Amino acid sequence: MIANKDITLRAVEPEDLDFLYTIENEPSLWFYSTRKEPYSKFALKQYIKNCDQSVFERGQLRFMIVLNIQNTTIGTIDIFDFDYNNRKAEFGIFIDSQYRHNGYAAQAIELLSSYSKNFLNLHQLYSYVESKNIASRQTMLKCGFTHTATLKEWLYFSSKYHDIDIFQKIL
Repeated sequence: MIANKDITLRAVEPEDLDFLYTIENEPSLWFYSTRKEPYSKFALKQYIKNCDQSVFERGQLRFMIVLNIQNTTIGTIDIFDFDYNNRKAEFGIFIDSQYRHNGYAAQAIELLSSYSKNFLNLHQLYSYVESKNIASRQTMLKCGFTHTATLKEWLYFSSKYHDIDIFQKIL
């Protein structure tokens, strides 16, 4: 198990369909995504069906974040743009709003960092964070990531451009 006393990172299961359907179809969460349209339940069922493929095959890996004390799914953390030749990958995280500001994101990032180093043999993780997202920036720094660049007017969303900060961590 990939876990600590508070949370567990586990594989995606068919029972996660409704949770994934809700978050993947929430327009406010499309900010970082290249996809700007809803997913059907059929498409998500197919995605879940294929989640058993290795990160080495698919180039991505999603974990569900489970709060141990309640056995409740509170978010997701994903590895994508997996580049094994250069031993690096991008990651993204989502924590349900009612569970934010409890340190669960930092714990999930630490668990993912350890897993990435010890089991995937990665050298580096990186993430893109909106420059105005102070909570996420602080979490990245708390987890040992370094702010290495700011990409000016990098993403266009809600009729305006947004600056993006790149955070990297050598594992």
